[in-house]
Amino acid sequence: MLDRYEERGLLNDKVYAEGRVQALRRRGLSGRGIALKLQVKGVDRDTVAATLEEDETTDPEAALNFARRRRLGPFRPEGKRAEHRDRDMAALGRAGFDYGTARGVIDRTEE
Repeated sequence: MLDRYEERGLLNDKVYAEGRVQALRRRGLSGRGIALKLQVKGVDRDTVAATLEEDETTDPEAALNFARRRRLGPFRPEGKRAEHRDRDMAALGRAGFDYGTARGVIDRTEE
């Protein structure tokens, strides 16, 4: 049955990976986070790497989407930003973003 699905193009890791990368980038996941999620689903590393290379969304853009969705950094009320800075940095770190990217998003002055 799997062979028939592959022949008809219904079972294709590349197409699945492309769709998941786009959806997860919109949600604000880092490249590392996306790679882990796809590998857990059984997509091989080469397909994951090729799909992430083709993706036009950068990690800073995805981090900004993540911060907007979670109301971190520049998306917090002005009076609350300083007291939650470390917590916001940690949230971005746990999401898979490197320190420089996290700092750039959290210390951003405009939304």
